[in-house]
Amino acid sequence: MISDLNRRDFLRGTAAAAAAALSAPALAQSAPITLRIVTSTPKELYDKLCADFTQKRPDIRVTVDTPSPDYDDLTLRVLRASITGDIPDVAFQGFNRINLLAQRDLAIPLDPFINAEGDLASLGYQPSLFDMAKVNGKTVGMPFAVAAPTLFYNLDLVEKAGGNPDKLPTEWPDIISLGRKIRTQGGGIMGLHYAYIGHSGAWTWMALVMSQGGSIMTPDEKDIAFEGPEGLWALEMFKQFGQAGQIEMSLDQTRQAFSGGMMGILGTSNSYLRSAEKAAAGHFRIRTTNLPLKPNGKLPTGGNAAMLLTRDPDRQKAAWDFVKFMTGPDAQTKLVNTTGYIPANSVAVKTPDLLGKFFADNPNAMVGVEQLPILTAWPGFPGENAIKITDLIRDHIQSVVTLHREPKAVLADMVRDVRALLPQA
Repeated sequence: MISDLNRRDFLRGTAAAAAAALSAPALAQSAPITLRIVTSTPKELYDKLCADFTQKRPDIRVTVDTPSPDYDDLTLRVLRASITGDIPDVAFQGFNRINLLAQRDLAIPLDPFINAEGDLASLGYQPSLFDMAKVNGKTVGMPFAVAAPTLFYNLDLVEKAGGNPDKLPTEWPDIISLGRKIRTQGGGIMGLHYAYIGHSGAWTWMALVMSQGGSIMTPDEKDIAFEGPEGLWALEMFKQFGQAGQIEMSLDQTRQAFSGGMMGILGTSNSYLRSAEKAAAGHFRIRTTNLPLKPNGKLPTGGNAAMLLTRDPDRQKAAWDFVKFMTGPDAQTKLVNTTGYIPANSVAVKTPDLLGKFFADNPNAMVGVEQLPILTAWPGFPGENAIKITDLIRDHIQSVVTLHREPKAVLADMVRDVRALLPQA
């Protein structure tokens, strides 16, 4: 028989257990959600922006995986994670690989979230950039960092070579000629280097083809379209780069050479701008320009878009709020100040306290913004061999730059080899 004291203790214990059981779901629900994101470099930028986000939203934590060196490596990581069941919540994926993840049914369509927000244009989101993150009519990415192929000039070396820093060449023959003159200064000074190693997805090669009005793929994306004169011209350009003294270097090595004042002209992404200007400050002057284009020419949009990969509804809501922050005016302002990317949010550009004054005072950064009208989708090859195809193209280009093979023969082999790796009807 239970005594009154024991009965009271028993009832108090039972009530406490019941209260704990009832409050457990509420406590679990109020616990912070931790989002895991994967990116390419620079990790410091993502770490800083994620810290800013968690200050505003302490109920959502964000961890950043070790960054991939490029978008191709990032794509492979996501694909492997989908097999092992370790898929991240958000991936900042290169524009050219968005379709690959969507084809694997890994990308979460964002249209329901976008429709719930209402008028995205008033929030600074540009429809033209959204088109680059669509697959089969569905939006699967929010543009975050926008890059354009850009020429960087060391004006001091240009001047020493007899060039005019205030009137830089606007056509490739003159650019290559100036690069040759810069190289003759000796002392290990390099003239012109058009980087293709290290830029994923054959981006800078595509830029040459498309700058002439050419296309990489047919409109239905079932066959290649670069076998014509524009494709041959692009390879002829790489031959001329090699003849002008371009040597094989990694992307990091080329940028180190330019930052160290040992290279006159470098073709690379405008995302390098902040690093280049910081390194050059007090040592030499820098100016950036667009690539030469034909009237019907376009350039492929580099950079990335934030993609939701988690299938958990609660995590999706948290991830969407995170992505909105990352693509919003404040985060975009820090993105531009830290790198050289073109902001994907027009509110940041138009607001004087954010980027309005910054662009007015930094003409090199404004070059990227002025390129927006000529930027178009970054083509991605379809099928499971997508990354293998761009690796193959890089190897073919290498044989031309190193002057081992002629462009016409390489183009024929490139066309044959790429077609063999495309999905067969």
